[in-house]
Amino acid sequence: MPKSTSEVIHDLLTRRDAVLQQLAEMASTSPGGLPNTSGTGDHVDHVGLRQSLYAELKQIDDLLARLEGPQESISLGRLT
Repeated sequence: MPKSTSEVIHDLLTRRDAVLQQLAEMASTSPGGLPNTSGTGDHVDHVGLRQSLYAELKQIDDLLARLEGPQESISLGRLT
């Protein structure tokens, strides 16, 4: 049985929170926060990890926007 739209949105929000938490916890000493390293049999793509998390975050936000449908907003004031 397929999930309802509200269940899918809940799952996407849960994953988005996990990705945001992982990005927030990155420090200069943790995976993703370091520069890429390579050596004899040792290669860690820290930049790739960070980029993949940002890409996943964008995909989740795009899916949420598509599922939530169009939105209308009204603002008052002067645009500069």
